[in-house]
Amino acid sequence: MKRALLLSALLLAAAGYVCLQTAPQSPDPATLMPSGALLYLEAPDFGRLLRDWDASQAKADWLASDDYQVFSRSNLLSKLSDVYKEYGTAAGFFPNIQSVSEIAGSDSALALYGLRDVEFLYVSRIADADLMKSQLWAVRDKFEQRQAGGAAFFQRTDPASRRTVAFAFARGHLFLATRADLLAQSLELLAGGAGASLASDRWYREAAAASQGKGDLRLAMNLDALVKTAAFRSYWVQRNGAALRRYWAGVADVKRSDGAITETRVLLNAPDPAEAARVAASAAAVPSLVALVPPEAGLYKAWSAGDPSAAAAEIVAKLIAPAAPRVRDWRSAPAAASPDGRVGSEGDLETRIDEQPLPADAGISDSVAAARSLADNSASRVLLLVQSSAPAEGTFVPVASAIVLAGAGEWDLDAVRNALSAAAGKLWTTSQLGAAWLRGTAGRHSVERLDGLGTLLFATRGRLLFLANDAGLLAATLDRVGTPAPAGPFTYAAGFRHSRERANYARIMAALDFAGFAGDPEDGQGLRGAAPPFFSGNIGSLSRVLSKIAEVRVTEREKEAETVQTVVYRLER
Repeated sequence: MKRALLLSALLLAAAGYVCLQTAPQSPDPATLMPSGALLYLEAPDFGRLLRDWDASQAKADWLASDDYQVFSRSNLLSKLSDVYKEYGTAAGFFPNIQSVSEIAGSDSALALYGLRDVEFLYVSRIADADLMKSQLWAVRDKFEQRQAGGAAFFQRTDPASRRTVAFAFARGHLFLATRADLLAQSLELLAGGAGASLASDRWYREAAAASQGKGDLRLAMNLDALVKTAAFRSYWVQRNGAALRRYWAGVADVKRSDGAITETRVLLNAPDPAEAARVAASAAAVPSLVALVPPEAGLYKAWSAGDPSAAAAEIVAKLIAPAAPRVRDWRSAPAAASPDGRVGSEGDLETRIDEQPLPADAGISDSVAAARSLADNSASRVLLLVQSSAPAEGTFVPVASAIVLAGAGEWDLDAVRNALSAAAGKLWTTSQLGAAWLRGTAGRHSVERLDGLGTLLFATRGRLLFLANDAGLLAATLDRVGTPAPAGPFTYAAGFRHSRERANYARIMAALDFAGFAGDPEDGQGLRGAAPPFFSGNIGSLSRVLSKIAEVRVTEREKEAETVQTVVYRLER
């Protein structure tokens, strides 16, 4: 009996092995996409991601937020809504979250070929029984039937908008496209055709090879072609197209785990020998500075400023006097003045005409020039910026700042005093009168403090120069001296502790909108019937929607021809 059971088990194991060897492998979705895509999105289990999002509290909170209310009125969403209606008319039904979930299978991918007209091809592995239940399959009788790659596909074009919807089901895969030629080429690739696929495109091939491994969601970007499109330049919210021109391709993989979401980005760029030398110098300094970030910090950033003037400007802006922003959108023509309008007002009687007006920067440029000597003494122009908000009684929320510079050697204390006196004295005093340095303490540390109404302190520890406008934050940073550096190397590091800063952030946003705000800043409700206040309503509500994100940490590593960025979103338990 035992021999019979053992023989049966061996036969079953052998049959299972043979079945695994002979079962057709699901093709890589990228091999089914025609060449020439701008963006490529892939998910091993798209259905699960969609179900998780639909059931999440974040989705419910966002749809009820002021941020979504403003977005729903935006020009971008208006144009996307028009496209949605045109494609819905062409398909014979308007898809919602349920109908999309019906065709959200596994091994899913979407390639975007045109931004302006939203031209895409979607491929997903889906069971026959699930497809038969879908709304898309139910309206197939309204479509014309065609052939490609030995498989039938369905096509329908709306005569008014000339939008096309085409779909097919072949070899366990659903194909859905907004162009019949894309669908036909994909079916030919499935049948083993010799056409060029996305997987053979150089930008995708090299980006995928450089990636750190697939996650729950992958986004591959043809940046060289993407930044040249007018639609991208118009609607890309970051407005950093010039910075993106440095890269020609990229891939981002998102992985979910218990308590965190990790995004790993790899951006490919042309090697630059001069940049490589600067990166090598900063890669060793940045991790050691990150070790100085205290628990009290709400935001921190360690990076190489490169240009000494940029480092000096950061010191002046954060510790002495922020420069007045001068931003103008040159896409809008200036308004013409009416010849019938009144010229001037009673307030002009207070304007002096016998003295030259103050310069636009009010002496900021002189302060930056004075602080530049500190940056010149920094070996790699590497800085650490630490900031923390501290609630106070009343309306204002003070923001403490500390900056740490890694010097080329020991710091000359007299040179530091002179540079800081010149930088601050021209803005805080007349002819630097009373700008003397006094001995003081910050916690258990001896520091030097500039006498005057403003607060400016500094201390040195070997090659490190600590500057701050708050004794408490300076003491907390000095307490970290000697802490082991985190694993590196990396050339940039930043972090934002959202849970710590949320309450103070809401107070600042409410103060900025005080003149037109008539509600509770915590619930984000403004004047009834009016547009939400921009800061406390629109921007503030986004912070409430993302309240589950406790902290965001970013690191960046520069290699010879690629930049690797890691973003970790730590979630509240």
